[in-house]
Amino acid sequence: MPVQRAEIPSEPVTAILFEGGKPRPGPDQVLAELRKLVVLDNLEKLARVPEIDRTLLVTNYPDLAARAKEMAVPVVTSPPGPFHFGRTLQALIRERGLTNVICMGGASAPLAQPRELASLASLLKERKNIVVVNNAQSADIIGFTPACAIDRIQPPRDDNFLGHLLMEAGLHRILLPNSAWINFDLDTPADLMVMSLLPRVGPRARAGLRELGLDLARVEGFRRLLGVKGAELGLIGRVSPVVVAFLNQHFQVRVRVFSEERGMKALGRLERGEVVSLTGLIIERLGPAEFFTFLSRVCHGVLFDTRPVLAQLAPGIGEADRFHSDLGQSDRIIHPLVRELTRAACQAPIPVVLGGHTLVYGGLWALAETVLEGDGEEGEHED
Repeated sequence: MPVQRAEIPSEPVTAILFEGGKPRPGPDQVLAELRKLVVLDNLEKLARVPEIDRTLLVTNYPDLAARAKEMAVPVVTSPPGPFHFGRTLQALIRERGLTNVICMGGASAPLAQPRELASLASLLKERKNIVVVNNAQSADIIGFTPACAIDRIQPPRDDNFLGHLLMEAGLHRILLPNSAWINFDLDTPADLMVMSLLPRVGPRARAGLRELGLDLARVEGFRRLLGVKGAELGLIGRVSPVVVAFLNQHFQVRVRVFSEERGMKALGRLERGEVVSLTGLIIERLGPAEFFTFLSRVCHGVLFDTRPVLAQLAPGIGEADRFHSDLGQSDRIIHPLVRELTRAACQAPIPVVLGGHTLVYGGLWALAETVLEGDGEEGEHED
């Protein structure tokens, strides 16, 4: 009788969620409160994935920590002072002897399905010396093994560049299969507006979104255009070619794309003041009103990731101004040019949605998926 080999048990996978900050009153606080609800939904989702053996939450929010503990999730309180993602992660790995790690922002991938998270965890158990990311340029879901590989790098201040550094340190990089649900993130108020129109939102977040009573007219207007044959859609900012290819494959629309400054944060260009935006130069020369007037001649609707433009035209702008701009609240914006830009966008004769990177990547992709699933409206465009 042949001797059977005993299977070597796989090493456990630990998921670590990071969520915290010091939100200011206004849109920042609104976003932070909704993110907390997403974190709790994500913790519940992770608990349903048998391939993930344990979950930790790192936060400086006492209320979030208390609710997580009620769900029997271990909580690590963020150290005092400026938060450093890489050093905190490194300390957790060393202190707890972690081997297979998934780290993600607490509100990252609020639409991710348990099967997608299970697939990521299985990869870490089945293979060695790998780093698995959801985005090659700026990842916010990163799984890697061995976890001690973090000692081979200078731990980054935030998570976006971790996957690239681990790859440079010798780990084989694997990209998660692209989908709208794995790439939608919650970073700005524009993402809240998009999320309000999406399925698969967790119960806590869904209830929180209803209470906000956001004005969804511009986002709904753009989504309707996805189902209109021959519609001209404008995408401006850090637009991914992946989502453009998806639109071209599944929709009978024409897409006008101006993509610039992808990876500006992960590559350090924003921090070093090196961001250069051709769109910003055009707005500066024409003025916001004339810019959107011309845009309405070539597009029926626009998604505009404004961050590259704002980095050039309004360096040092406060987060409150950026967030008020996303919501179309021009009367609350301090910076004069940003106030004028926002007002002109809202007064444009076409739906113009302002936001950040997720808007023209995971947000757009998710909106497109809802149309394919039958939530959109179809028709033909008439000029």
